[in-house]
Amino acid sequence: MQRFLLPRATGLVLLAWAGLAGAVDSPPLQPFQADYQVLRNGKELGQATLGLRDAGSGAWEFSSQTRGTKGMASMLGLDVTEKSAFRWRDGLPEGLHYSYAQKAAIKSRQRSTDFDWSAKQAHTLDGNSESTAPLQGSAMDRNLVTIALMARLKAGTSDLTFHVVDKDHVSEQHYVAGAHESLSLPAGRVDAVRVDRQREDSKRTTTIWFAAQRNWLPVQIEQVEKNGETITMRLAASRN
Repeated sequence: MQRFLLPRATGLVLLAWAGLAGAVDSPPLQPFQADYQVLRNGKELGQATLGLRDAGSGAWEFSSQTRGTKGMASMLGLDVTEKSAFRWRDGLPEGLHYSYAQKAAIKSRQRSTDFDWSAKQAHTLDGNSESTAPLQGSAMDRNLVTIALMARLKAGTSDLTFHVVDKDHVSEQHYVAGAHESLSLPAGRVDAVRVDRQREDSKRTTTIWFAAQRNWLPVQIEQVEKNGETITMRLAASRN
């Protein structure tokens, strides 16, 4: 099972960022690593790994990696990695640095966001395009929303609205917790609470199931695109 390790230079940057935080908030979540089966329209596409780790001195890292292991995704060598450096503030993750890298035989893409809290700005580089978003208060990158949901559900709060940097602005993402459902997964049968993202005038849907008995780990994630294509992640194994 893969471990996620920061390069030495990045670790030093994290220490500098963490120093800006002052007092370090007590983390609401513990480190974990989880493996998932990835499906597209019900057919196996690849494997994914989510990992949360304590980087020390108040800095944390949440990472995800998806690898194509079946069909065209395997032939193209699809590999998508997202990493978020953050600190805990008031029970939620606050962004420090985000990176996205997609590698494939026919197309590659990179994107990164740096949170400059002293200047209250977030700088995003998407390919050759640059943008800046004003930071009015605490905010996170899109990758950290999963961690934010875990923390909120563990705390037992119904407030599932988060401020997320989206290139040149900060948007609100709204989620609603629903009923408990029993899921049959590669990791076994799991009882989980269903959480849906609320979008206005959009045919895209995002649904995530979290399991209390697994420390609120996301055990299934389902994204339905406008064209009806469905991507599903199903928990295969986890460890703390």
